[in-house]
Parts: sequence; C-alpha cells; structure tokens
Amino acid sequence: MTDTDPARRYKEITSGMSDAVEDMRLRDAALARALEDRLVELQEQMEAAADAELHTLIGVELQWETALTELYHEQWMTMRTLPKQDPAVPPGRLDYLYDVTIQRFEALMEALRQRPPLGRR
Repeated sequence: MTDTDPARRYKEITSGMSDAVEDMRLRDAALARALEDRLVELQEQMEAAADAELHTLIGVELQWETALTELYHEQWMTMRTLPKQDPAVPPGRLDYLYDVTIQRFEALMEALRQRPPLGRR
C-alpha cells in the first residue's frame, strides 16, 4: 500500500471529523450548562423582583390608608382612592418613586404631628 491509499486517506479524514464533532459536542454541553445556570439566576431575580413589587404595593397602600385615616377629620379636603400605577413609568425609576413616596408620607405625618389640637386653630 502507498501513502495515497484511498482507504487510509478516508480513515484520516473521518477521524479528524469525529474529533471535531466531539469537540463541538463538549463545547455545546458546556455552553448549555452555563445557559442553564444563567437561567436559574434570572428566574431567582424575577422572583425577587416580584416579591419586591408586592411589598412595595402593600407598603404604598398602607401609607395611603394611614394618610386617609389621619386626614379623615379634614372636612374641606376631598379624599380620593389610591391612584392607579402608571404603566408608562420606566422600571428603572420605581426605586426613586418609592423613595419619594416615603419622603412625602413622612412629611405629611410630621405636618400632622405639628398641627394644633382640634378646636384651637
């Protein structure tokens, strides 16, 4: 047999292809594991965000109800229901808006603490 034997050449070529396929399979398996890990991380982040949203909504509702209760005797003031969420607000601003809500609530409570007792205005 010579170096140009077709059977030998075929075996060399197919052997190289098999090695390449095995390398691709190992890389794909590693990539699949990495993507699965990332998916788990993202799912955990989504669950945490949903929990944070729920806590924020409950907190805002409690602040609103407290404010309404504190202002109940202010006959001149028109009381309204809690405004609906604005879907146009970008999600990145929600923490800022929640902080502003807390600041405004605390300012209202401080103003109510400083008001004169009923009957002495």
